[in-house]
Amino acid sequence: MKITRLDLDGVGSPRGLAERIHEIEDLPFSVPIVELCSALDIVSIQETDTAAFEAALVTDATRSSGHILIRRGSSPLRRRFSIAHELGHFLIEAHQPVLDRPRQCALGDLHLLDPRSKDRRRRVEGEANRFAAHLLMPPKRIREFVGRAGVSLETLIAMAREFSVSKEAMARAFVAAHREPVAFVVSRYGRVERFYRHVDFPFLPLAKGKPLPPVSISAEPVEPGIICDVEEVEPDTWLSPGDADRTLLLTEQVLGQRDGYALSLLQAEIDDEE
Repeated sequence: MKITRLDLDGVGSPRGLAERIHEIEDLPFSVPIVELCSALDIVSIQETDTAAFEAALVTDATRSSGHILIRRGSSPLRRRFSIAHELGHFLIEAHQPVLDRPRQCALGDLHLLDPRSKDRRRRVEGEANRFAAHLLMPPKRIREFVGRAGVSLETLIAMAREFSVSKEAMARAFVAAHREPVAFVVSRYGRVERFYRHVDFPFLPLAKGKPLPPVSISAEPVEPGIICDVEEVEPDTWLSPGDADRTLLLTEQVLGQRDGYALSLLQAEIDDEE
């Protein structure tokens, strides 16, 4: 690779850094993250036996070089995102090194999304996640892919395979990049784990640990690997009465996954005249 850290001088934002990298390097859909780290002064990426963190960054006060530690046993796809996350900490100027010890990131940190959080730690982790998402799943490429294939769980799975990321990471990036109201709900054994909604998608009255809407398609068990057909559902199945009234159409599609997990895709058509 021809890129060096000097090429990134003066770029401060997570998205700007990722975009600059893609401008300089003609990277494939599956970004060679290990080779990229090496070009940007990460001198080693090592697995370690620990339950204390999912990934960590070791560097010095001047960030002359860095070392990334990954929890042994992490899946290959999660490992890629974790490495990109730690590279973000290394490159983002405002993320000051944690001296005398590694900067440790728990699994939950890799799900933090709001880079504007008032909690500084959550904000920093959200920025590293934003960098990793834009690096591994550039919004322009997502929109081009969806433009060809359409919005569906089949498209999401195909993109996750092309970008070499997990389906959930792809769902988060999909919501951020797409220009229409969509939402994804991650559930386990019929209870909400997490959800991601486009800014224009109606508010979802869901909470972690609470049951899915009982009359939703998602509330019914789906065998791992099976994708249900897209079905139109009554808007008040998922939405509050006020939001349901201004929703002209709501569709639902579900993917069954292992260990009781499921991924649901919701698409809404909103009455803009309301």
